[in-house]
Amino acid sequence: MLNAHLRFGWLQMLKVTTQKTTSFRVRLDRLIVEPAPRRNELAKAHLISVIAGDTQIAAITAGLSEGGRFAVEGPGLASLPVQIGPSKPQTYRATLQLQGRRRPLRHLIAISEELASPMVTTKVVLADSHPQFMWAAVAKLLGLPAMPEWAEWFYDQLLCQNAITPLLGIGCSPVLIHGSREEFLAWLGAGVRSGVLTFPEQNRAVQWPRFGLDHVLRPSEGEEAAPLSESTLPA
Repeated sequence: MLNAHLRFGWLQMLKVTTQKTTSFRVRLDRLIVEPAPRRNELAKAHLISVIAGDTQIAAITAGLSEGGRFAVEGPGLASLPVQIGPSKPQTYRATLQLQGRRRPLRHLIAISEELASPMVTTKVVLADSHPQFMWAAVAKLLGLPAMPEWAEWFYDQLLCQNAITPLLGIGCSPVLIHGSREEFLAWLGAGVRSGVLTFPEQNRAVQWPRFGLDHVLRPSEGEEAAPLSESTLPA
């Protein structure tokens, strides 16, 4: 990883009880947040990825299961209170062992219901805003009849129908797509009837572009490269 410490943000946890107050900050390497629709509401986090020690990760995991609130900030993002609930998020934990470091780091990823199971809602949260990626992801998730060449047309339909909303992100360019499978099928049907969308004349395999994590979760263009030293990581 190059220059990772400049791409990272911070997640702050503050929990106040009658017995004690818990407050700390940990490094945040990936984030997807849906801004609050109203001023008095919390922004909703769809993806939180943090790196910290055992104690901090345990506290964050407990806070997520209780629907706790956090504050996030990062490059181009001022401090923002968020909540990943109300439904309990899916969480995944792993261990990062660094050479020369006595204790390993812990990595925690928390995912909202919309990101983990997009078919149960009329919202699809995606970590990348490229038209080809959005079309391939929506077609696969919702089981739509599709050709790779329809990506730009589908993207134009999303814009015309105001069905796409940019989200706040760290380490990615996320979007929120509004619509159901029935709505998208109606769009495709109209496109086929009008002759704008066509199927191949011969029955053949369709080659879809491949999108790996190195494409979806990549740093923003234009960032300078510098070595990542251990001093930039949490203690």
